[in-house]
Amino acid sequence: MTGPGPDNGNGLEPGSRTIIPLMAGVARPRGERRALMREAVVEVIGHLVLKTVPPGERSPLFDQAQDLLTEAGWGLDELFEAAHDGPARRDLFRVLGLEE
Repeated sequence: MTGPGPDNGNGLEPGSRTIIPLMAGVARPRGERRALMREAVVEVIGHLVLKTVPPGERSPLFDQAQDLLTEAGWGLDELFEAAHDGPARRDLFRVLGLEE
């Protein structure tokens, strides 16, 4: 008897491939990209509560950072507090999985 193979003539056999489940949500970056994401999050916060950032001036990670903030579920008052360096921003980065 042979073990499961990729194709037995009847299509793929069960268990012949590893299935990696995809989970909804924004991937948390690592290393240098994490620092860039923190900067993008701060940019989005500023855009939402301080001054609009024109599309041509936004960081490449702006949209992903905006999605990440949506997942956090923070209100505008909380984001306003996080717009400035301090405990609220550190709390937000912790919630987002972006702590240093």
